[in-house]
Amino acid sequence: ANATARRMQVRVDLFAKAKELAGGKSSITVTLDKEGEGISGQALFGLVCAAEPGLEPLAGSAFIAINDEYITPDQVVTLKAGDDVAVIPPISGG
Repeated sequence: ANATARRMQVRVDLFAKAKELAGGKSSITVTLDKEGEGISGQALFGLVCAAEPGLEPLAGSAFIAINDEYITPDQVVTLKAGDDVAVIPPISGG
């Protein structure tokens, strides 16, 4: 393992209900342990909840989009600096 691997900060945009749950914040910053390391959608959402616990109620229902493409919870992605990450809550039916 490379001990000098850099941590990487990623900005996560919050929309609709996610923004509400975060107290009106339109974005938060999450820190990934290692730059260039793959992370699953589920793990990424876990980091989001760690940074902003108010988002916990969306676990399992919100979508994560990277550069405008939805990813599934078990899909592994490698984020790069400047990637556009967003938490998009389910559209409520009522």
